[in-house]
Amino acid sequence: MQLSQPQKGFSVTEILIVLLIIAILVISLMPSYQRYQIRSNRSDAIKSILAIQIAEEKYRISNTSYGNLGAVWPGTTNSYSGYYQMSITNNTASSYTITAAALGAQTDDTGCTTMTLTNTNGTATQSPVDCWQ
Repeated sequence: MQLSQPQKGFSVTEILIVLLIIAILVISLMPSYQRYQIRSNRSDAIKSILAIQIAEEKYRISNTSYGNLGAVWPGTTNSYSGYYQMSITNNTASSYTITAAALGAQTDDTGCTTMTLTNTNGTATQSPVDCWQ
């Protein structure tokens, strides 16, 4: 009597079970990843707002009032990475407000679709506060 050798490898059923487990993990983790990515994109707004704030202060040294967006942020109205639309309002001799409004998928960032920095007489106020952390 001849003994058969044991089979090596995986059966189709075992492979399908592994693929099913992987698919379930991917589906369950995708929303968390998307939320993380949206939160991390806030840094684009913060970085751009702070760069504009520095540019405004440099502009004010040579001028009698703070500048508009075209004077301090030439070329585009988008943030560095393009997730936000930048604007400057209420620019006077003593104050200005820089606003970053979310674009595209970044509008899903509930509560943080618009971030602002208002500088009045040298005191900066950021809002919404939770979005700046």
